[in-house]
Amino acid sequence: MVPLSKKMTSRNLFGSWLLAMGTLLFPWQSATADTRVAIITSANAPALEQLAARELESQFQRLFVNIDTSLSHQPTSEAQVIVLVGSPRTNPHLKEAIGESWPDISDQGLVIKSVSLDGQQALVVGGGSPVATLWAVYELGQRYGVRYLLRDDVYPQQKVPLAVDDLDMTLEPRLRARTWRTVNDFAMGPESWGLADHQRVLRQLAKLKFNHILISLWPWQPFVHYEFGGVKKQTATFWFGERYRVDGDTPGKKVFGGARFFENPDFAGLQDYDDLSTAGVRHLRGIIDAAHQLGMQVGIAFYPLEFPREFQAALPGSRVAHQLKSLTIAPSGEQHPNDPTLKALAATKVRAYLDTYPTIDALYFRMSEFPEWKEHAQEAWKSLMRGSQGKGLSLQDLIRSARSRNTIASGNRGEMSLKGNLVSLAFLQDLLKEEGLLQRRDGRQVDVVVTGVDTALFPVLDRVLPANASTLHFVDYTARRVAQNKELLHDVPVRQVKSRLVMTLADDNVGVLPQTVLQSLETLTDHLQDEHWDGFSTRYWMLGELDPVVYFLSRAAWDAQVTSRSVHDEFWNAVTEHPSTAERLWKGWQHLEQATTKIDKYALGFGFPVERMMMKHYQSSPEPAWWEEVNEHYTQLLIELYRAHSASTSPRGRSLMLYYAKRATYATEYLAAVKALREAAVAREEGDMEKAIEHMEVALEQTYNCMTTLADVARDQSDRGLIAVLNAYAYQPLKREYERLVDEEDSRQ
Repeated sequence: MVPLSKKMTSRNLFGSWLLAMGTLLFPWQSATADTRVAIITSANAPALEQLAARELESQFQRLFVNIDTSLSHQPTSEAQVIVLVGSPRTNPHLKEAIGESWPDISDQGLVIKSVSLDGQQALVVGGGSPVATLWAVYELGQRYGVRYLLRDDVYPQQKVPLAVDDLDMTLEPRLRARTWRTVNDFAMGPESWGLADHQRVLRQLAKLKFNHILISLWPWQPFVHYEFGGVKKQTATFWFGERYRVDGDTPGKKVFGGARFFENPDFAGLQDYDDLSTAGVRHLRGIIDAAHQLGMQVGIAFYPLEFPREFQAALPGSRVAHQLKSLTIAPSGEQHPNDPTLKALAATKVRAYLDTYPTIDALYFRMSEFPEWKEHAQEAWKSLMRGSQGKGLSLQDLIRSARSRNTIASGNRGEMSLKGNLVSLAFLQDLLKEEGLLQRRDGRQVDVVVTGVDTALFPVLDRVLPANASTLHFVDYTARRVAQNKELLHDVPVRQVKSRLVMTLADDNVGVLPQTVLQSLETLTDHLQDEHWDGFSTRYWMLGELDPVVYFLSRAAWDAQVTSRSVHDEFWNAVTEHPSTAERLWKGWQHLEQATTKIDKYALGFGFPVERMMMKHYQSSPEPAWWEEVNEHYTQLLIELYRAHSASTSPRGRSLMLYYAKRATYATEYLAAVKALREAAVAREEGDMEKAIEHMEVALEQTYNCMTTLADVARDQSDRGLIAVLNAYAYQPLKREYERLVDEEDSRQ
């Protein structure tokens, strides 16, 4: 990376902007009233460059005082400042102005450079491709003090004079694949977002220079239809088949606008399979089109070896897959990796996705989360290693590695994962040799990405993958656990196999509680850059506290010099426009990360959003000591957030602080409910029903409070989905048990 200039390093620029309230740290020239700015593209500029010009005009109007902007295809002598958008290949005026000074850049390279055109002051904003030009506009906005959040933007409150002299910046990404995963599962995740929600977030991701979208799907969702062996797909549901009532006595129900059920707005009221499928295809095509319009590549991730249960009739001998609600089937020992019926069924599914979504760029073939197809592992290993010594490793060597590693999938689960992966990979290698299987209607082959290959197979990854496939690696559920086991990543042959890493920003096992993993992400990002990985893909459910970590990823992917602390300060100083808030929020976020770490370390699954999420704590064993420690961390986070809220001079910053503070309050109330529930169980075990009922009342009240607290600041479908989940899995079960205890005590008396 070449910096703008010694006078315009990003860290100093932000500090000067915020402390001086409007003075940037490069030599400004005073602008007269109504400075005319001409933003120039070619007449036949690509759509993305036209978008870049419009976005640059919008940013300039919000950033600078006394300017008059216009979009044009020809420079004019009436303009005091000319901004040339594009590249020498797409904009002849830019080519004339920059001459031989255009740097040798990749298709993702960015250029921001002060030049002159026919004696006029000019600025080149461009890139090695149209989408890179769009990123250059957003990079310039970022350098001028704009912060791009996942829901909206934060601009400096005070406009300043425009100056475009002395700028000289060339940027290349250190991680070329910056992927955002979406749809997923669970009511509190983007599975609940309407198309308008997805489009809004995609626009923000483009500003953060994300360039890949991964649409992560499940077999039971209403997004693809296929038929095989006389069986038609008939399963079309959301959230593992759950429905969430949000009327009646639901706390915080004001956020649902009188609805009876919580629903994805694009599917509201639909229950018929055909209606759901039609809406599902329209929904995903909308996401794909929106991403493509922003220059992003789009892939669909699916389970090639799992099918809705109605297909059990077409695949005799298959078994019910190990997964929530048991909604799918998978191969059993009766199916051999070269089973023709299984191969034909899987091929039908692959073709259905490509025929339904003919513009996608990639298919992600996901290994099952609990791969149990292990019976043919020895044969699969021999087939995969045919003509090779497996780099001196035997299957028994790999089994020992899988059983002894320090990840969730170790011991028996680790061995089963390894064996199941071997059989699945042998099947995939054979399946993907089928002529034309991966060809789109326009004749182009989609890219193949294999997701979730067992870590024991990393040393032989180039042998076990289908030809020309790249990989997306899922090592463990949380970023902390992956960072602790980063030595496993050294075994990935990144020079032979294009590899990306799943970066979990917020895990569904920590689940319903606020969380962050900023420092773990810093460790992993440094490793990926040092080892020359292709990039990363995010994993999350709620947007919640993600803004700081996503901003970090967006900066660290381009600049090796940034740290979690420097990006944190850069972000919060601009958002709050007060120099004291960054220190307070650093302390607060440290407490949040420590709370996340303790839940991850001591009780992974503590807030997993499923039935018995709350009632599993209804047991008479002593309260774990770490509960109080986690509560203290959330309390300290809460304190620092309110202090930052008071100090912030930015209305947008204050609003964001209040949102986070209310979510921290919710966390302490939720933990208080869990604690009271445990105390109720202890009292019940001791035969003190009166005290048990008192504690149950406290648990019920605290759950009510935490839901209304969330409702006060709910901003999106994930926030509303969280309230629906809490109602179904916390408030209503507590209420039923409270009423049962009261009835039992009344009967006894």
